[in-house]
Amino acid sequence: MRPQHLLQRKTRFIAFVAASIDGRISLSEKTLPRWTSKEDWRFLERSLSRADAVVVGRNTYAAAAKRLRKRNTFVLSNRLKAMARRGSVTFVNPANVDLASLLAKYKTVAVLGGGTVYRFMLESGLLDEIFITVEPLIFGHGKEMFVGGTVTTRVSLLSVKRLNRAGTLLLHYQINHQQL
Repeated sequence: MRPQHLLQRKTRFIAFVAASIDGRISLSEKTLPRWTSKEDWRFLERSLSRADAVVVGRNTYAAAAKRLRKRNTFVLSNRLKAMARRGSVTFVNPANVDLASLLAKYKTVAVLGGGTVYRFMLESGLLDEIFITVEPLIFGHGKEMFVGGTVTTRVSLLSVKRLNRAGTLLLHYQINHQQL
């Protein structure tokens, strides 16, 4: 059963992840992935053009600040007491701010990571869907897709699409909000 605040929520939270086949989203914390396909970048750009707001972590924001400045961007960071605004960018400590209420005015919120943000949003019940672009690479090390998770959550596969000849796959899942 979904918590009452989730039943009333109209905001859709959609995560977008690019990963290697061993589930790594980055080789380094502070750079955008340069290993993803042009097809993935096109999909991401089209998807972001339909989002009303974006949620990212501090490191993802540092790597993509120029691309995110013109968007309603919320940067999650535990280094703040509560909240600070700079133009269209709002820095938020999610431990001290009701993120669901803060984002309730938006219809679609894109969640772009990193791994700690994906885990926080999932465990807070603030993820409805996730698109995972799986690039045909094995890193063997690097940042995990969901860092430090404490719960297991069931998802349902909605679609699989092959993006290119190299074997890049786009997986689309619905989050079921049921913990195992």
